[in-house]
Amino acid sequence: MKRSLSTLRLFAALACLCQTSALQAGGLALKVVKKDPPSAIDESIRKTLQPTAIQLLDGDKAAFEFWLSAEVPLQSEPASPSAAMDAIKQSTLLGVVAVGSDTRDYKDAELFAGVYTMRFGLQPQDGNHLGTSEFNYFAVLVTAKKDVKPDGITDYKTLVRASRSGTPSDHPVILSLRPVSSVGSEAPKMNEPAPEHKSVILKIPARVEGGEQTALFFELVYYGKGKV
Repeated sequence: MKRSLSTLRLFAALACLCQTSALQAGGLALKVVKKDPPSAIDESIRKTLQPTAIQLLDGDKAAFEFWLSAEVPLQSEPASPSAAMDAIKQSTLLGVVAVGSDTRDYKDAELFAGVYTMRFGLQPQDGNHLGTSEFNYFAVLVTAKKDVKPDGITDYKTLVRASRSGTPSDHPVILSLRPVSSVGSEAPKMNEPAPEHKSVILKIPARVEGGEQTALFFELVYYGKGKV
């Protein structure tokens, strides 16, 4: 009996290790399903989200689930696909993500399982972050209980403070965003934009106030890290 119990424990440990290794290696599958946003998110934010989830699956378990905003307000018309994110205002709500298990963010800091809002963050050009990332666009994650209104966070300092609250790090919790080189109709779509980086190409409806609706394309890096 003791031997059987030890064997079962060994198999359980190996299964857990395999799941962790798959997530760390970015070996996930893409699936889009009709699913309501998590109840942990405040209703005022839930109403601004699309009714579909973009799932990144590790086997039959969702490592990440994304609910994107139904429409993102732009401060200007995008000059080109590669410059599209320059038209997004700091702290704009991009959507919500449910993280299935503890993992690491783009700064290699702890990213705990849970539900987070995703807000657009533009890395400051203050000389303290030079060379840390190829691009200075990020999805800044804020726990659901710290972000309860679509327009409740409107500036970078407040966003950083809300994101790092309750974490052991002095830095916000981030996922890297990358521009797309050209606009295509296929999104969401998995991609490998750089060595040791894996991403999902996303598309969000967007609009300048008083203008025509357009589509905003970008890549969200779910596996990989910057220079720390």
